[in-house]
Amino acid sequence: MKSMTGYGKSHITRDNIECDIEIKSINGRYLDLKLYMPRELSFFEYPIRKILPEYISRGTVELRLNLSDLREPQLALNTQKLKKYHDIFAQASEALNLSVEVSLEFLLAEPGVIETKNQLAEDKLLQSILRECLILALGEAKACMESEAQDITRILKESMTAISPALDAITAYIAPFREELYDSMQKRIADLVGTYKLENMEQRLLQELAMYVDKYDIQEEVSRLKSHINTFLQCLDNREGDIGKTLNFITQEMQREANTLGSKFSTPNTFKYILIIKEEIEKCREIVQNVA
Repeated sequence: MKSMTGYGKSHITRDNIECDIEIKSINGRYLDLKLYMPRELSFFEYPIRKILPEYISRGTVELRLNLSDLREPQLALNTQKLKKYHDIFAQASEALNLSVEVSLEFLLAEPGVIETKNQLAEDKLLQSILRECLILALGEAKACMESEAQDITRILKESMTAISPALDAITAYIAPFREELYDSMQKRIADLVGTYKLENMEQRLLQELAMYVDKYDIQEEVSRLKSHINTFLQCLDNREGDIGKTLNFITQEMQREANTLGSKFSTPNTFKYILIIKEEIEKCREIVQNVA
């Protein structure tokens, strides 16, 4: 398990090349990569998108790459373009009947007259430095995510631990509550029967009473919540894969059971325990949004 929040950076200086890479990641439903780097390094986008998922499976990732290449450039003069620009300038001067000589600085500034032989996409040294810098930054970001995941795991386990005794406390009130509810309804039925003398009314009312009391039975909800807690803890111990979506689904199911529990069994004695359960589940639900 990893957190989707992480930060990593790296810096390499070698053979007059300086490379800086900074990576920031926050939670997201999918892997959303935003790249900020010089246009001349666009050839390196594909290696980034290929390597990054090996370290970060999900989240909104911002990657910034800065490069300073201080190596002596390999320049060459394109004589054909130089002569062509000179001829065009001479033709323009003749057409306008002007006696103007074109300067050499002007011709050399024209596009393509001075060419660079440094093909960055084919520069093995540059590619090696970029790749090494990227892996270092990704490694630091991954370590940051794994470190935060340890704190997240501890908090989630503490929440599950807090829910269990609250469930036990609620369970202890089930039988007394059923008896109290049954006795109260029996007295009301006796009053009604004494007032209205109808054939078989008492038996029918007792049947309705049994069904009414059964509606307030929360044993099934308690059992399912305990089962969800065990499944949740087992997922936390799973060290492989993206378990964030699984944990999110489990917390949604737990939240549904807790709401049903509260609607059925919110008594003065159990309200505080139901509140604890709901608060802990909601806290877990928010935390697992940042887990991958």
